[in-house]
Amino acid sequence: MSNYSDRHDKIIAHLEELYARHRSLDNEIKKMYDNWERDDIINRKKTAKLWLKDEIHRLETELETLK
Repeated sequence: MSNYSDRHDKIIAHLEELYARHRSLDNEIKKMYDNWERDDIINRKKTAKLWLKDEIHRLETELETLK
């Protein structure tokens, strides 16, 4: 297996995990709004979701450079 393929596969696997965590946070935030959760708690979840989005973008960009 080449380094390209190994790195590519690792990035894909990590991206899939990040996508799942991002969706999960999105669902949690929606439920928190429905249950009138405190804003500071919701904001922490939103910050975590944005961090995941940034990491997803970084890895997608890295995948593009591997092509």
